[in-house]
Amino acid sequence: MMSISEKVLAAEQAATEAKDVLVDLTKAYEAEESEEGLVAIEAQSEAVEKATAQLDTYRRAESALASKAVSAPAVVKSSRGQIQDPVDLLMANAVAVLESHVTKRPFADVLEARFGDDDRVKAVSTVVTKAAVNPGMTNVSGWAEELTREGYGAFMDLLQPDSIVPRLPLTRFDFSGNASIKIPGRAATPTLDGEFTGEGDPIPVKKAGFTSQVLKPKKLATISTYTQELFERSTPNILQLIRQFMLQDTAIKLDAAFLSNFAGTDIQPPGMENLGGTPIDGTGMLGDQSTAIGVLKDAILKMTNLNMGRRPVWVMHPANAFSLQLMQNAVGAPAFPEMASNTLVGIPVVTSTTCPSNSIFLLDCADIVMAGGAPNFYASDVAALHEEDTAPLPIVDGSGTVAAPVRSLYQTMSAALRCHWFLDWNQVRDGAVVVIKPVS
Repeated sequence: MMSISEKVLAAEQAATEAKDVLVDLTKAYEAEESEEGLVAIEAQSEAVEKATAQLDTYRRAESALASKAVSAPAVVKSSRGQIQDPVDLLMANAVAVLESHVTKRPFADVLEARFGDDDRVKAVSTVVTKAAVNPGMTNVSGWAEELTREGYGAFMDLLQPDSIVPRLPLTRFDFSGNASIKIPGRAATPTLDGEFTGEGDPIPVKKAGFTSQVLKPKKLATISTYTQELFERSTPNILQLIRQFMLQDTAIKLDAAFLSNFAGTDIQPPGMENLGGTPIDGTGMLGDQSTAIGVLKDAILKMTNLNMGRRPVWVMHPANAFSLQLMQNAVGAPAFPEMASNTLVGIPVVTSTTCPSNSIFLLDCADIVMAGGAPNFYASDVAALHEEDTAPLPIVDGSGTVAAPVRSLYQTMSAALRCHWFLDWNQVRDGAVVVIKPVS
């Protein structure tokens, strides 16, 4: 049984062929007028009208399915057919990539059918390409570079409800096609402080101390496969599902890596717990006001004693935030009433369930730098994949060993969507991270 998309394609071909025949009959009649030629033209005109009407019917049906597919709040179009909310540009392109491979329609045609003349979607599509197509140059100023940055910001905005990283006022940069970027920072010594000098005495000549942090693109990537049958049957919901799963899973993975105790390698950035060094013991702080005050004071002093803390933020699990908010003093009043407005001793508080419940972080976001671009999406239906989620191997290694299990997308009528995201972060100066652990 033909799908509605296949019926549309068949109807388009039939209508085109009917029109071509009508053109030929018209030219023949103009060359030699005859009653038989006129009758043939009238009959073919009816055939063209019938084919066009059939095509319009199928297109209306396809349009109805498409409108159902984007009825979720994931994509919002204006009366001109353009996406108003930039946070959906990346999701729109990811779905267009999948649909292009499954339906065998050109990527540009899918974009046109789904999103009309929305130039913003088409521009961001330079980072959302088919596997066999060279991507556009997103580092060309004045064209896709700006929209790529917008796409990055849009994706981070999407993550905000669940993830910690997008809500932190970190010092952010863009790789813009560079293999690495060097971020200068201020060293603790020497300083450019002034000295009191007497009249006629020489004024000291000083220099400032500088440090730097090199950020290199580190790849956060995943591949997911879909059968053609699943894609066709779930088309009304595919955009919503891709959006939902990608945001949920990215939020968890991004925060877990950001707050981890990982030392950092050429593959993965260091975690904040590792950068924080020896943690401050927070045992008992959630059950006693004086203990809590002492622990919080120690954390703040550890940072400010290094002349740091220009842009501090607390990061904690919601359960710990509620514990502090519900804590009472000796007379039964709230011990930390400002927690109701998400501040603690005047410092903003960011909460998420992705933060470990046994830790509280104090971050100086002015001295924590992060670089990244927009996530990239590629699709294929002809690749062979090692279906392994923990330790994937080459399909065939240097010794001839074949990985297992291996799936041929072409043979199994499947498609794969690959997402990769280059990003990195680090502290510019030691002391930008203070960890309270364990918290109880």
